[in-house]
Amino acid sequence: MAQKELLLNGAIKRFRPYRGDKALVTAVSWTPWWITSNTDGPGWRNKQPVFSAHTLDERQVQQISTPFGTHVGGLWQQVPAAAGNQYTLSVEGQAWSSEDTAPASQLEASDVNLQIGIDPTGGTDPDSPLIIWSEKMQPLSHWETLHITAAAESSLLTVFLKSAPTLPKRQQSIFWRNAFLRPIGRYKRSLNIIGAGDTHISLEPERPQPGDLITATVSSNRTHEFVALRVEQPNGQETAVQFRTQEQVDDRAIWQYEFTTGMDGLYDIRFVGDEGARLLALRLLRVARDVQLVPSDSARLHYKRVYVLLPPTADLKWMQAAARGSFDGRFTIGFSADDAGIGNLENRHVLAVNPHHWPDVLTASWFRQHYPGVEFTAVVANSPADLEAWLKSWLPDS
Repeated sequence: MAQKELLLNGAIKRFRPYRGDKALVTAVSWTPWWITSNTDGPGWRNKQPVFSAHTLDERQVQQISTPFGTHVGGLWQQVPAAAGNQYTLSVEGQAWSSEDTAPASQLEASDVNLQIGIDPTGGTDPDSPLIIWSEKMQPLSHWETLHITAAAESSLLTVFLKSAPTLPKRQQSIFWRNAFLRPIGRYKRSLNIIGAGDTHISLEPERPQPGDLITATVSSNRTHEFVALRVEQPNGQETAVQFRTQEQVDDRAIWQYEFTTGMDGLYDIRFVGDEGARLLALRLLRVARDVQLVPSDSARLHYKRVYVLLPPTADLKWMQAAARGSFDGRFTIGFSADDAGIGNLENRHVLAVNPHHWPDVLTASWFRQHYPGVEFTAVVANSPADLEAWLKSWLPDS
């Protein structure tokens, strides 16, 4: 199936002062963390790092520095998951450790001990014994990719980036870039994640059509800080969200937002903290047009229709690949299972691309129940290129 990237700003390219602190310039949608110093130890041990954006290899990357000292710290981010599903995390890391200030120098370098980890329960404590860590690596003055795989145990999981230099050095800097978190096997989704403090999202209307104004109300018995509502459209693009009100009603905090739907498909709606680093609640919303059954005598001609049905997770690249693959056969392309099955044509054939990507897996029996007479073919494609090649080579029955 197509690989689905789960991290926000996984490339680690965009930055901002974390909660307004200029000493914590951190990648957007990531939270900085560090272990505080032990007062009984030397002053150079476990210092608070300086987080900053640094240009390296002609692009900005995350820098974490403790000159003349050491640290234990890094970044973390929460993402939605499905219990029992496995996920693989890969991140590129590099370190400069030296007794002089020349870039990438290794004069009397220290071990830097880079690791990445996954908390399968979604916790945010970097000291938790539940975190599954990769082996320690020493990528001095060169990029190296770290890997780790773990199975989720709840509807959330948290990824951690960590460095822990052993000795203080005049130059002690860690760099991170290009983080990827992807599910292994079938991509499963939670339709509704209720977060800590009974934090949940309610929507009105519940069954909207494209163009409808949606009111999203978030309710929690906790007063979360630095929060926002993020809405991702079916094509993967974010849609504009307007904040309306925040109030306290009895023992609950209430936030209200509005946004407008723009297309058919599945919308990913998240109530987040720290610009996406903390996932506080999630809802998936299906947007679909009302379908009117075509009268049996309304078709001018009886012809064979082949409908390439794309899943809600398909982006523009998949749509373009479907169009190129369908050109010779002049197939119909769309995102609606109802559009694919409707009509009183004698021959209707649905090519369901990655039907396991729907919240409820599409099957031939579903079409037999709702649209009798439809021929159903499941097409499992690992990439847009695979889909294009398959459609070009597929020969429908005459």
